[in-house]
Amino acid sequence: MGKRIEELSRRELLKLFGISVGAVIADPAAWPRNVQAQAKKITPRGTARNVIFIQNCGAMSQNETWDFKETKWTAKDLDIQKVNSDFLISKTLFPQYERWAPKAALVRTLWENSLVHFTGMYHSQAGRAFNPAIIREVPAFGSVVAYELDKERKPSDTFPTFMSVDLWNTRCPQIGSGMLPPKYAGLDLNTSTVFDSFAGTDAKAEVDLARRWEVLNRISEASPSGSGDPLGGKADEYGAHYQYAFKILMDPRFKKVLNVTDEERQRYGVDKDKGTCKLGLAMLLARNILASDAGTRFMWVSNAYNGNNGAADNHDQIYGRGALAPRGFLLPIYDSVPRLDRAIGSLIEDLSKMPGKEPGKTMLDETMVVIGHEFGRTPDMNLNFGRDHWGPAYTDVFIGGGVKPGRTIGKTEGGKSIDHGWAYKQQPMKDHVTATIYSVLGIDYSKKIPNTPSGRAYEYQQTAPLGGPSYIPLTDINELFV
Repeated sequence: MGKRIEELSRRELLKLFGISVGAVIADPAAWPRNVQAQAKKITPRGTARNVIFIQNCGAMSQNETWDFKETKWTAKDLDIQKVNSDFLISKTLFPQYERWAPKAALVRTLWENSLVHFTGMYHSQAGRAFNPAIIREVPAFGSVVAYELDKERKPSDTFPTFMSVDLWNTRCPQIGSGMLPPKYAGLDLNTSTVFDSFAGTDAKAEVDLARRWEVLNRISEASPSGSGDPLGGKADEYGAHYQYAFKILMDPRFKKVLNVTDEERQRYGVDKDKGTCKLGLAMLLARNILASDAGTRFMWVSNAYNGNNGAADNHDQIYGRGALAPRGFLLPIYDSVPRLDRAIGSLIEDLSKMPGKEPGKTMLDETMVVIGHEFGRTPDMNLNFGRDHWGPAYTDVFIGGGVKPGRTIGKTEGGKSIDHGWAYKQQPMKDHVTATIYSVLGIDYSKKIPNTPSGRAYEYQQTAPLGGPSYIPLTDINELFV
């Protein structure tokens, strides 16, 4: 059990939330003053009220999971079942697949040109490829979501529009709000501390915290004009984080968010999770935060396990057991996949039973859940009986929020796309996953911010990136919906 909140310093409180401050343009004069549409006319779908993006860290092998291909290296005990004509799945790895797989749609021909975990994760967070020349001004796309949906917030909303869980413990932590105002940076919760430190907060602790907020004015401690604090230009972002943290702690709905029963912990697999970051707890937080209707609309859940690249970075002994099983930051696929299966199955089942905002709709009807990856894994095993990084084709999973169940977009053979599965000659990319998230939330992904610090227009979905492919089609993934 950690310290009570009334005993915490400002830095300790921020750490308990798992807050990591990314790049931010602190000068308000640099924040965008107008947003323009690009030439192409876009009508956002608006099929979802919420989105949960599950960052499946480590690039889980699609060959054993989402795009099963039997080869001479395939384990013989995977017990392959048929979800539909295009989706075969291992019951050994996904023992609870029937709770979620029939509702899923798959995009199997995603392409990624960066095969390093940091830049792959950055691409997922930013919705665009890593470019060090403009890294300080590029926001997380969750910050763009918060910026766009700010006009829909109610006076009673105290939770930030964009929240994340366990992003602090990934190879690429929070990248921040970039050129957008710091209040859109998002707030990251830490499953290893947040329940112990805040679930039992009593009235006295809340009074003490309020008194310290008023008397100490701890935001000023982060001011670069104060006592030489090393935060420098990140002071405003720390301030925005702390204001949200304070508001959340004083909102009784936050206690309900942390009210998780032993039965729920067991059902989501928390009791069997040996990681620093508990995936089941992260999923429960995402469910409860959205259900609280306190302002959050976009949840980022990192399947971080013990940090580093993630538990699924299986370059060695992907099927290892006993003395051969990966340890430390890694898990064999016999452990990493059932861990995900329990948590995602319980989340989808719960969302499908919970009432939505609109009469007759469920939370799953109103929430698109995405399981995303940095890249894929090689179709062939290496000499260490593992699979290395692979960019020519990998799979992401989409459920709910208007997605048509049972869709399989694209076909692969030998680890490469033989049918992209959509209307363009280029393969879909993370940029299109981001555009799809914007679209279902009612955001026009063709917008751009022309007046950036670098002078280079920021496109919500870029079409001609620096250091990337020569052209990226301006589109969401339409085939998921029609």
